[in-house]
Amino acid sequence: MERCRTLKEYSEFVSRIRKYAVGETAIGEAVDRAVTECIEEGILADFLRGQRAEVIAMSIFEYNEEEELKKLREGEQETGEIKGRIQGQAEGFAESCLFTLENHGTVPEWLKRRILEETAPEAVEAWMQAAVTTDSVEDFLEKTGLKAPENE
Repeated sequence: MERCRTLKEYSEFVSRIRKYAVGETAIGEAVDRAVTECIEEGILADFLRGQRAEVIAMSIFEYNEEEELKKLREGEQETGEIKGRIQGQAEGFAESCLFTLENHGTVPEWLKRRILEETAPEAVEAWMQAAVTTDSVEDFLEKTGLKAPENE
C-alpha cells in the first residue's frame, strides 16, 4: 500500500508540473512551484525537502527531453527545425547542469562558459547526470574530466 501511495503522490507531482508548464510559464518556474506546493501539502514532502535541487534539475531535464521527443514524433522533420530543437535541448541541459552545480559550490567562469557553449546534447546530458550525482564542483570536474583552459 505504501508503494501505491508513493506512486500516487509522484503522479500528482508530475501532473502539477505539466499543469504549470502550459502557456507562458518557464519549465523551471513550473517545477519549482510544483515542488513548493507538494512540500506544503505533504506530497512526497520528506523526499522533496531533502533532495529539492536534484529533483528540480532532473524534472527540468526529463520534461525537456519528453517535450522534444513528443515534437519529433509529431512529424516536424524539417532539417532546420530539428537543428534548432537540438540546439535548444543542449541549451536546456546546460542551464539545468549549471543550476545543479551552483547548489554544490562556486562554479568558475571558465566552466560556465564551457558548459553553455557546448552544442552536443549528448555531452551536456552526460554532464547533467554527473552534476546530479556529485557532491561538489571539484567532484563534478573529476567525474567529467573537464579542465580549465591553459590561460585561465
